Amino acid sequence: MSKLDVKVFPIDEPKGSTMAFASVGVDDLAAIRGIRVVDGEKGLFVSMPQSQDKTGIYHDVAFPIDGDLRKEINAAVLDVYEVQSNLAHEQRGYAKPETAVETNSRDVSEIKLDVKVFPISEPKGDTVAFASIGLDEAVAIRGIRVVSSNKGNFVSMPQSQDKNGEFHDIAFPLSGDLRKEISKEVLRKYTAERGDRKKTIDDRLQEGKERAAQHVAPAKEFAAKSHGSTLE
Repeated sequence: MSKLDVKVFPIDEPKGSTMAFASVGVDDLAAIRGIRVVDGEKGLFVSMPQSQDKTGIYHDVAFPIDGDLRKEINAAVLDVYEVQSNLAHEQRGYAKPETAVETNSRDVSEIKLDVKVFPISEPKGDTVAFASIGLDEAVAIRGIRVVSSNKGNFVSMPQSQDKNGEFHDIAFPLSGDLRKEISKEVLRKYTAERGDRKKTIDDRLQEGKERAAQHVAPAKEFAAKSHGSTLE
């Protein structure tokens, strides 16, 4: 069984199928916010936070990698929702959503990080790459950004904008040390990926020049022969 910190916030007067929002902290590793309790055709179910790509398709931003952990989270969220929704609003005792903790029961070096970085070929803004991470093969976080600023590149967790225009992290590491380690590894891989990509482009350009040169020489030779035969 995983250590879960579950908080559920029922919507008093739902205007759609979303009945509540939830946040879950997993094993002192990461917190996932923006989880929804949805009333579907077959009853209530739990939906991980999602974002929509430019083609209109939705993708989970953060989610449990392991199927058993997903079932644990789903069950825990629905259990807490049942309790909270049966209480009067003033009795629910909403707690402040989880915040980053300064210490962690586990050493960062013991946590397995799986980092993938995807540089943007021609950035049109300050976002120069996207990244995804896996934590201990338990939780995945996508939509992480590498952002360019006057003070250098930094790593930004995936965010959503509330109705007041303020941005909030959708998912993030709970430990300050783990956040630093993730940022360091994402930036390291970004530098490596960008270097490899530039090298590949340069190699292709050089290869193109060599091929062009190979065609130019025979062409000049043919032109010279043709010119000579005309003179004869």
